[in-house]
Amino acid sequence: MSILKAKPGTTPAIPLRPDTMIEHYKIGKVIGVGGFSVVYSALDTTTNTVVAMKEFYATNCMRRARDGSLHVYPKEEEHKYHIGLKRFFDEGLTLSQIDHPNIVNVSNFFRHNNTAYLVMRYEHGKDLRWFIKNTDYVPDEEFILSVFSMVLAGLKEVHKNSFLHLDIKPSNILLRASGVPLILDLGAAYKFPAREKHKVHTLTHGYSAPEQHEKTELNLCSDLYAIAMTMRACITHKSPPSALKRLKKDTLRPLRETHSKYYRANLIRAIDEASSLDQSARPQSVDEFIEIMTTR
Repeated sequence: MSILKAKPGTTPAIPLRPDTMIEHYKIGKVIGVGGFSVVYSALDTTTNTVVAMKEFYATNCMRRARDGSLHVYPKEEEHKYHIGLKRFFDEGLTLSQIDHPNIVNVSNFFRHNNTAYLVMRYEHGKDLRWFIKNTDYVPDEEFILSVFSMVLAGLKEVHKNSFLHLDIKPSNILLRASGVPLILDLGAAYKFPAREKHKVHTLTHGYSAPEQHEKTELNLCSDLYAIAMTMRACITHKSPPSALKRLKKDTLRPLRETHSKYYRANLIRAIDEASSLDQSARPQSVDEFIEIMTTR
């Protein structure tokens, strides 16, 4: 078995061998890896089509056995396994309820190997993080409006189904070869409004809203904060500061002070307003954000 590189202080993931059969899916190459999952290309042998398969694999509490199955290790971390597995299935359930051209499509999710798998349409492209890190391309106004209008349309569908995404960031937006974006990874999504206090487990510094860090009331505009920070990262080619740092000392300069020559005033206004640490100062819905962004 090959071993994937891990961040310092973490255990590396051991992926499934190519040609391993998981039900009627033949595993291909690894196309993505995170702290809680490995994503493979796979062949659906019933339709002879290539799909993407996401395997729940929490490296902080799971180990791969020789037969390919995953097991809790160490045993005292079993609660983490059960929490993670539930969230993984919640993601599959959430995505199965949403059918939208800008949201990743899940066609199947099931238990196997003492873990779980999501089966998705295989998409060609690069995520926005790749473009930020590996190109010098500074997107023009047309690119920002085109891509993020479609991202916002997908997010509106998430909200319409009474979910918050809670993990919008450049690495979770795939730009397909056609130029059409796709929102990935609804592993942090939760039903909105919540019946009980929400305990956030997924946080991305620079993109998660301050209320996620502070575990206070979340709202639709929590996702719009992340959208604004993602747009800002594309424009500046820099990761925004963490909301926690901003709460202590806000050094984030409004785009109206730095980029007013390059983008229309209302596009910048939408980003700046949605970047507010104060929820009440942000646009309160996707429609309101789009209205501000597209007004000439």
